[in-house]
Amino acid sequence: MSEFFQGAYCSESSGNTCAPVRYLSGLPVLAEADGLRALTAAIRTAPSPTIVMGYSQGALISSEWLRDNAGKSSAPSPEELSFVLVGNPLRKYGGVRPAYDLGEPTPDTEYDVLDIAIEFDGAADFPDNPFNLLALANAFAGFQYVHIFGYDDIDLDTAEKLVWQDGNTTYVLIRNQNIPLLEPLRILGLHDLADRLNDPLKAIIDSAYDRDYPGMVDPASHDDVLQQFSTRDDSEDDADTPIYASLMAKQSDGSTDDDHQAPDPESVVESDTPAVEDPPAEIDPDAHETGTDSDPDSADEETSPETTDEDQDQGQDHDETADEAADDASETDDASETEDSRDDAQTSADRDSTDSSGDTSDAGGSGSDSDSSAE
Repeated sequence: MSEFFQGAYCSESSGNTCAPVRYLSGLPVLAEADGLRALTAAIRTAPSPTIVMGYSQGALISSEWLRDNAGKSSAPSPEELSFVLVGNPLRKYGGVRPAYDLGEPTPDTEYDVLDIAIEFDGAADFPDNPFNLLALANAFAGFQYVHIFGYDDIDLDTAEKLVWQDGNTTYVLIRNQNIPLLEPLRILGLHDLADRLNDPLKAIIDSAYDRDYPGMVDPASHDDVLQQFSTRDDSEDDADTPIYASLMAKQSDGSTDDDHQAPDPESVVESDTPAVEDPPAEIDPDAHETGTDSDPDSADEETSPETTDEDQDQGQDHDETADEAADDASETDDASETEDSRDDAQTSADRDSTDSSGDTSDAGGSGSDSDSSAE
């Protein structure tokens, strides 16, 4: 609904604060009862002044609220609450439900109501003469091309319109020069054919409507009459800007059914308070002191990175080098021991040679002595 009437009511540039009233829209049995409950909660909790803006089924629910609560002491005063109804199926002048005795028209109460419809809207501007088959077919086409898609582009200030008052309800009928029955031709690009057929067919369709409404307002006074429902009064402070509680009958924003479930009374008005993030997890200081109290060797094992294959290869090379050095040392010792053994053997041989020589000398001398004695 923020785009309705070029955003005059609920866009950011409108200066209004709009809070959607969510309910089980679209359900034929539960929607109206649930919407009435949700709207009652929204009105009870909303600040004043509040303007309820209801479209299609939302306008129907707003009408039911007026019927049930107007005149009660517990209801807000007329100075605190008013209504803007758009495409109202219970519209007193043109609503499709009263035309078929499917409901009582929106009641006139002490509350100010602005009821807006576009000409040929099949829900809010139904023919007074249902036996005019061309007008009836045009109304069905109007439900598709006017009721659903027609309200976004309307400028309430400049659009050609009829305005009349009946009690505390102000009715607005936005004039429509093109009949919706020919809209398919325009979609196909056959604008010339649609333009040639439009005027003669429109004359027949217009004959099914009684436009002699009571309390007609002169066009020169339209602005004065509609001023009480103005979307923005620049002379007022932002604090006095109206609050719009808006109801829609169709889910046009692509949201799921969960997004449109009826809220609790406290959650009807959207809050601008940012969500509080979860606090960061607390850090246990003892967990960081474990490394200080632990064995240094174990600390080194815990904090050192994993040994890579290259490190393992280097370790293996180091071990092999150490083994080779040990072998060399062993061979050196063996060589030293062998050399020592050779030296010891040579010394022993020399000693034996010396002893043998001494013995020979002694024997020779004895022989001489013997020889001499014999002589």
